[in-house]
Amino acid sequence: MRKGFTSRIQDPASRKGFTLVELMIAVSILCIGIVLVLRSFLNTASALESLHNQITAIQYLETKINALEQKAFQEEGVQPGDTQEELALGSRNALFRSEIHSLDIEELREDVNEIKMSLSWQEENKEKNELLVTYLPNKK
Repeated sequence: MRKGFTSRIQDPASRKGFTLVELMIAVSILCIGIVLVLRSFLNTASALESLHNQITAIQYLETKINALEQKAFQEEGVQPGDTQEELALGSRNALFRSEIHSLDIEELREDVNEIKMSLSWQEENKEKNELLVTYLPNKK
């Protein structure tokens, strides 16, 4: 061996720091985790918006049916007929339909109307619909 030349072999346990490959793998795993958390957050936000629209639709329909019931008791019944109107449901356009049809049931002493009220709207390229049904006496 020559003078001045020494061999430096390091013990693997004494090595400090990370290699570039280890850092790249750690960053990749971290990025995948962040993407999954964000995706879950966006899905939850979308589900909450859909649920909010559904609750708003049901509340609107209940309000309309309650108003019709009040009118029916004040005027002693309702008359058959269909109505349709467009309205805003949150940030979406919706279509309200009301169908009042007379039912002739022999067991009852008076005619009864079946009232169907529905609200339809587009959400994520799908048509959503809520329907409420009640029965009120026919106008005499």
